[in-house]
Formats: sequence, C-alpha cells, structure tokens
Amino acid sequence: MKTLHSAARRLEQSAPDRALGALGPIIRRATIGRAAAWLRVLGAFAPGLLLSTASAAPGARPNIIFLLTDDQRDNSLGAMGHPFVKTPHLDALVRDSVRFRNAYAPTPVCSPSRVSYFTGLTERVHGVGFSSSYELTEAQWERTYPALLRRAGYYTGFVGKFGVEYYTFRGGAAAKFDYWWGHDGWTRFLPKDTAGPSTKPYHRAKADLITPIMGEAMSEFLDRAPAGRPFCLSVSFNVPHGSQTSSMHTGYAEWKDMTRPANENPALKGTPFYDTLYRDIGLRIPEETGTAPDRLIPRFILDQDKGRNTTYGYNYDRATNREHHIRYYQTITGLDHVIGGLLADLKRRGLDQNTVILFGSDHGLIMGEYGMGGKELLLDLSAKIPSFIHDPRTPRDQRGRTLDHLVSGIDYTRTMLDYAGVSAPAEMEGRSLRPLVEGNTTGWRDELHLESLFSLRDNPFQEGIRTARWKYIRMYDGVNQFLEKHVDFRGRAPEFELLFDLAADPGEHTNLAADPAHAAVLAELRAKVAAESVARNERRTAYVRTFPPAPRPKPAAPKAAK
Repeated sequence: MKTLHSAARRLEQSAPDRALGALGPIIRRATIGRAAAWLRVLGAFAPGLLLSTASAAPGARPNIIFLLTDDQRDNSLGAMGHPFVKTPHLDALVRDSVRFRNAYAPTPVCSPSRVSYFTGLTERVHGVGFSSSYELTEAQWERTYPALLRRAGYYTGFVGKFGVEYYTFRGGAAAKFDYWWGHDGWTRFLPKDTAGPSTKPYHRAKADLITPIMGEAMSEFLDRAPAGRPFCLSVSFNVPHGSQTSSMHTGYAEWKDMTRPANENPALKGTPFYDTLYRDIGLRIPEETGTAPDRLIPRFILDQDKGRNTTYGYNYDRATNREHHIRYYQTITGLDHVIGGLLADLKRRGLDQNTVILFGSDHGLIMGEYGMGGKELLLDLSAKIPSFIHDPRTPRDQRGRTLDHLVSGIDYTRTMLDYAGVSAPAEMEGRSLRPLVEGNTTGWRDELHLESLFSLRDNPFQEGIRTARWKYIRMYDGVNQFLEKHVDFRGRAPEFELLFDLAADPGEHTNLAADPAHAAVLAELRAKVAAESVARNERRTAYVRTFPPAPRPKPAAPKAAK
C-alpha cells in the first residue's frame, strides 16, 4: 500500500498548473486530489492495474538534455556543410533530428544569453548582463526552467560553465540543482594546471582536459539519477571559447594571443584531437583578416582600438588567426567525441528512446571576417547558432529535416517546459519549438527581433530585425551599467544603421541603408524595430513590478596610495 500512496503523490506533484490565474492551484488540487483518491480505491481492488499504471507514468515524461556550447558558430558541424571539421557523432545525431537553419542567440554575448536561456526572457526584460546594473535574484531563478522542472518532479543537473556571473545567490548555484559539477567565471582547457575558483572544481576528475571532464560529469549524473524519475541535464561546455583555445598552451608569455602552436604543449602531444589534427590540410582563413576593421561599421560608432582588437587580438593577425582556427575546430571535434560517448551511454542504459536532446550555443563568433574578431554584434556570424532538437519518439519521417523558420534561443526554454508538460510562466517570452519538430509548421513567426546591449569595449547598443529576406540593425552609443532609461530610444534617431538583402548578400557585406532604392524597406523595418523596442521596455516595466530588480553592488573604491 505504501507504493500505491507514493504513486498517488507522484500524480499530485506531476500535474502542472495551467494558465488559470488565481483559480489554477484550487482547480488543480480538487481535480488531481480526486484522481489520486481514485487511484487509492483502484489500489484496494485491483493492485495489479495500479502498479502497471504507476510504472508507466515516468515514461510519459521524457528525459531532457540541453547541450550548450560556447562561442560556436552556425554551420560548424560536418552535417551543416562545414568543409573539413570532423564531427561524426553530431552529424549522425543531426540527421536523426530537426535542424533549425535560421536560429539566433537570445543576445550575442555570454552572460545575458545564458540568463535568457534559463528564464526564457530577452535581456531587455530580465535585465541581467555584463553592461546592465542588475543581478539575477532568487525570485527570478524560481521561474527558470531548471527550477520549474525540479518542482515538477524532474531530477535536475548542471555541468560546466554557469555563466550567469551576476546573481544574488552567487556561491549557491549548486543548491539550485540535484546534481552540480560546474563553475562560475572562465576555466582553463587544462584546469588541473591552476588552482583558481573556476578550475578547482575539476581537480577531482580522472581526465585532465576540460571537455573529457564534462564527459565524466555527464556519466556521473546518469549514475546518480534515480530510476523511474525523469531527469533534466543542462551541460554548458566551455569550448570552443577563446579562454579554452588560448589556454591549450600557456607555457610562454604571449599565450593568450596564440602565437605558437598548441601542440608544443607536451600534454597535447599524441592526443587524437589536439596534436596534429587540421594542421596540415592547408586551412584557409578569411581574406579580410588583418585588413581595416571599420569598413562595415565605422569607427565613430565602434572604435575597435578601445578593447575589441586586444581582447580578440588573435583574429586581427593572419598568423595567429590561423592558429586560432586550428584550435577552434580541434575543440569542436573533441566536443563531438565526448557527445558521442554520451549517446552511447544513454543507449547502454536503455535511456536513448525516451530522452529529448536540444543542442545550441550561447552565440557565434567572428574570426577575421570584416577584418575583426569577437561577438556582441548582430551580424550573422556573431548572432546565429547551430541548432537542432532530437526527439526519438518523433516518427522517423519527421526526423532529418532542416527548417528555415526563424528561431530564437529563448524558444528553447518554453520547448523544454512543453516536453515536460509544465506550464510556462505568463511572463515568459519565446515559443515552443515542439510543433516544428513534430511537423506542424503553420502559423510560425515570419520575423524575429534581435538585440545586443553589451556596451563594453565601445560596443554600441543594437536592435534589429530579421525577416526571410532582410536584416536591419540600428545602433546607439552604449552606456555601461545602463538603466532602463538608457535603452529607451523613443524620439532618438539611430546613430548608425545597417540593411542587408540576404537573398543577394547572405554574407552581409553590402550595407544598403543609404541606398534610395531601398528606402521603403528601410522605413518599414525601422518602424517595426521601433515598435518592438517600445514593447520590450513596456514588458520590462511590467516585469519589475512582480520581480523587483537587485542593483549590482558597486565595485569597491580603490585604496589611496601610501
């Protein structure tokens, strides 16, 4: 009988509240309470029937794995058309999934993008990022997908780079999950070589390199996941981020610029992915590498001498850019190998047929194109991400498709909740991708609004829109530690604009904003972006009434010189 009561409690706990306002919890308790009571009655007269129902219940909710990479460009897998990178495991998975060819990061920079994935909100609404004035609060966290799934009975885990950076419960992220093997900040490719707070968590691992350590962590999570309970595992890989590619070889003064081959490091000699791979294939880097970086975006709106060309200096020099390309794609192949191990592990455990896998990145990366490097911009190389969803329960004739529909990273949040049968909070933005995966492509959005509010290194505030054919971006001088008033652009003319005809110019090289022949298109897209900008600010105003923001502590004043 104890098992029967447990089954009833699981039913009570697993039923999500629907969008019924204040009546939701009352209706839920009444309805589910009656169902639970009937289960107990059935248990008294037909225990065999109840036991079979209880054992089948966990299978109704799939396991969910969210694989998030760091700085990975779109089209950087073999199955996505890359000319030389070797990614056999991911290629096979892509061919058994639904790929989204036009997927964009929530915002093309690390911290705010990751907060957006967690919350399902745009940066303008959640208010957390490198350049904002706020931290993520406990109340905001309680509306994230890990918190919602955990309350719905999922066993939750997090592996790798947390990446939020600014949150009121810093140091307490591990308690927000059932399983945690992660870190704040930026770790190293060989984390055991240093003893900082971002590397020490990985000193207990058997492996020495960060990506295989992620593989260890995924296996350990699966070992600990309770049988018969659905799980959600979030894996935030550190590669192919520059902090990892540069730290592949730190044994010389200029290691951050990647001026020497990484395989000079004895720790990488003889490894299958990080020694000679891609070093002898005649790898070609972008022709624009090392040329004037302000031809497309002029210096008055983005002065690259104010930090961009030093932070990503290896992409502004042809020799170091080539080394960066080699290391970048080596780490993607290493990533593929570890994900292949995860897929084999799921199959060995009998979990592969009930585990949904979502794959994405926090943003892309410019690697010498336009004469520059880095992210933060709304250009496709920076803002687009590799994106696909694998649901093994989807009919085979629906898998292996590539869709051109416009997708945002904040769609992932609602998607995971949808698969788990958990209602999304009313304030959550984005749309579930599950209908697209299952073949229902009608009624999808035909335009996607974009933003980047990162203002360090002289980056401007940026807003934009992507349609099937056009991309429009407007820019304003950025403000560090900005407040809501700084991103209210009503009545302000853009300081710079970009307009691309993606049908004729998919590489986004020809700015048509000043071309009279496209004045009508420009005016239409300007109006749409301006309207969405106002709408996002209004959503922010409504949001902070329920979730008061937590101002970020001001840095301590420097001590006076003695």
